[in-house]
Amino acid sequence: MDIRTRTQPVDGAAQTKPVTITINGRSVTMPDHKATGAEIKAAAIAQGVPIQPDFSLFEVKGQGQLKPVGDADTVTLHDKSEFRAVAPDDNS
Repeated sequence: MDIRTRTQPVDGAAQTKPVTITINGRSVTMPDHKATGAEIKAAAIAQGVPIQPDFSLFEVKGQGQLKPVGDADTVTLHDKSEFRAVAPDDNS
């Protein structure tokens, strides 16, 4: 196998590299650097984070600010991206 085939698939699309994010203090591996809020929650649930699909998702920004992430919103993920998922009846 030459370098070209290892770094780029035959169809010309760039390969994606998994990214590890944190949700409610637990590590979650995502297959790509972009995902919707629903995809983030589904991956977290599949990897054992005790949340539900109807939880509200927030991206933790600098200074502890929380940015809401809707189920259809696409987020660019980076290693160390941090999220909080909160039950719908939790007002914290």
